[in-house]
Amino acid sequence: MPSPREEFLAGAREVAPTLVGTVPFGLVTGVAAIAAGLTPLQGFAISVLAFSGIAQLVAMQLMAVGSPIVLTVAAATVVSLRLLMYSAALAPHVAHLSRGWRALLAYLMTDQSFASSVRRYGEPGERTHKHWHFLGASFTLWTTWQLAVAVGVIAGTGVPGSWSLDFVVVLTFIALMVPVIRTRADVAAAIVAAVVSMATLGLPYRLALIAGSIAGIAVGLVIERAHQAKR
Repeated sequence: MPSPREEFLAGAREVAPTLVGTVPFGLVTGVAAIAAGLTPLQGFAISVLAFSGIAQLVAMQLMAVGSPIVLTVAAATVVSLRLLMYSAALAPHVAHLSRGWRALLAYLMTDQSFASSVRRYGEPGERTHKHWHFLGASFTLWTTWQLAVAVGVIAGTGVPGSWSLDFVVVLTFIALMVPVIRTRADVAAAIVAAVVSMATLGLPYRLALIAGSIAGIAVGLVIERAHQAKR
């Protein structure tokens, strides 16, 4: 049976390839914080308190256009709803851990660490130390992300616009999304979210993002429930 140290290092190694996308994404988010009018300290503090790349970026974009705080929080919440599904999937595997362990893993969980942890928990064998694999993957991502954001907030608007870092964010999310679109519900949710977002681009305060997210989630849930009802 692998030791906690072996599991931790295995988790870190497994997510290492994803860091290529994490670094520029974190840099873009840090720069976006400064562009939204935050100080470097404020930008970094938000990153530590709310460890969610897409939620941070959405919040920064809404703050930059003067969106009301309620709407900003609502948008960040909507794009983070996927974490509830991740938590539900992992709950049976971490139910035996202490409350402190579960709180730590919940805070550190990301799309990449979830995918890595689900795969590890799905493997046969004793699960006593598998949460260390989860921690290794999550902590590696957290550390890399915070360092990248720190560089971004320090660099601020000094980063040349010719770098086209915003496009890197798009590529990062495409790379994350494509592998997890497996069912008809997933495909329908992605398509509807994209179509609604494009159709509502004229809405103020970037409401197109919220509209697309809600529409996609709703359609995905309806199709998934209909599929389950047929079983």
